[in-house]
Amino acid sequence: MVTKEKIVIRQVNRPSKENVDALVNWFCETLDLGGRDALQPVMLKEIINRSMNGSGVTSKELNSKLDMPRTTVIYHLNRFIYSGIVVRKGRRYYLRSEDMTSTMEELQADMERDFVRLIEFAEKMDALFESGFYGRRRSRK
Repeated sequence: MVTKEKIVIRQVNRPSKENVDALVNWFCETLDLGGRDALQPVMLKEIINRSMNGSGVTSKELNSKLDMPRTTVIYHLNRFIYSGIVVRKGRRYYLRSEDMTSTMEELQADMERDFVRLIEFAEKMDALFESGFYGRRRSRK
């Protein structure tokens, strides 16, 4: 299945305090989901909690809980979906997998699969350039 996910990983120092809020903020910053903005970490915590309970969450429920415009909530939910960590099933939003560890393992597997494809493509490109297909021949020593 081809997806149009965009996974950004930023280098952000881990928090000195390892409580839920600090770790969720760090996680959002690391995946470039706006960890400095208070909305995304609150939303992610709610999605994680509801997903682990098996119920998921609706945009309307998040809208009520966060007292934010529903369009803003949906915008951020779409960013979570685009990053690959959240999926939509009907009207409910869930973590991609049953918990954060499994979700990250699935993302890692996706990235590894994509890098294998990129390496295969790079090898084909190298072979084309080496063969002189693009007018450049590698000098032989």
